[in-house]
Amino acid sequence: MVPPGNPAPRDPSNASRQGRARSRAARILVVGGRSEDRARLTERLTDRGHRCTHVARLDDGLAAVRTSRYEVVLVHPELPDGDGLTLVEWIRDHTPASKPIVFSERETLASTLAAVRHGAVDVVTEPRNLEGFVERVETALQRSAFEQRREERIRRLQAVSKELEHSRDAITGQVDQLCHEMVRAYEDLTGQLDEVSMAAEFRTLMRMELDVEEALRTALEYLLTKTGPTNAAVFLPDLDGRYSLGAYVNYDCPRDGIEPILGQMAEELSPRLGAEPAILSFADADEFAEFSGIDDPYFSTCDVTAFSCRHEGECLATVVLFRGDQNPFPPSLMARLDTLRGIFAEHLARIIDVHHRAKPTWPAEDADDWDTLDADDEPDWGIGGLAA
Repeated sequence: MVPPGNPAPRDPSNASRQGRARSRAARILVVGGRSEDRARLTERLTDRGHRCTHVARLDDGLAAVRTSRYEVVLVHPELPDGDGLTLVEWIRDHTPASKPIVFSERETLASTLAAVRHGAVDVVTEPRNLEGFVERVETALQRSAFEQRREERIRRLQAVSKELEHSRDAITGQVDQLCHEMVRAYEDLTGQLDEVSMAAEFRTLMRMELDVEEALRTALEYLLTKTGPTNAAVFLPDLDGRYSLGAYVNYDCPRDGIEPILGQMAEELSPRLGAEPAILSFADADEFAEFSGIDDPYFSTCDVTAFSCRHEGECLATVVLFRGDQNPFPPSLMARLDTLRGIFAEHLARIIDVHHRAKPTWPAEDADDWDTLDADDEPDWGIGGLAA
């Protein structure tokens, strides 16, 4: 007995049930069945905190589930305007989170199997006491809530997955770009190291030669290791700016025609080449003839590369490389030639300097004796004279 004036103690189990009921509040649709049964069922469900709607016809039920979302749909299989299982099947195919329950006054094994095949989560024989029926509805609601949470997690995971995929693609692209840059940097570094090694090797070989002829021979031999088999000619200038052949290698040029070609290169091509600081490449015979002044049919099928070897602005030699256009000089060769020609020009300048320092001092003679010198005895101080 509760003392007067004191509030009645709260039943913890009842409060827990009410909390669970409020937390499970859902939208429920009842379709078909006797009107008084629908009214009693919706009233009982409403008492539990659910929002209930009830209709009598199939069309009304389809219209309701198309416009609103219901956690549980109670469907009677026998409706005035059609088969209630049609509505159950539509819910299964279009709103799988909604849980359809089929209820009727009598159920058979065949009708139960048909309802399950169409997508019903439960089949209930409508009792006079609705308490058991309501508990079955609550079970379906729990199942619907679980699947809704699962679908929400799946949607979140899909969104996260798309973000991760986008990030992965971006990172993969950055890694690929970084790898390509590293490969290019490695190739550049390897090329630079190869060039440094080649320059050191060539400079060492040239230092051993202080004779012009030996220096030309050594330079051509080393040059051919970089170009492969080719015709090569080196021309040296004299003090008057005239060029003469210093050395040549004949690879595939006809022997009876090589002398006129070398003569034209010395007279026509070398003076023009000596004034050109860049390495020139001619794959077209007309272009070569226009620059060099040499219009020989032999060069119609030749690939020609020519350059001057300059030291402190002065041309000390010209080099002409030519061979059949079926084996053209690769573009990568130009950087090597540029390095080698600089070293070659430096060495030629060194030889000239050594030669001039080694000249005997001019004898103290009377001016009257100078007239007795023969023209053939007159010294030639140009580098062409050194190679002679």
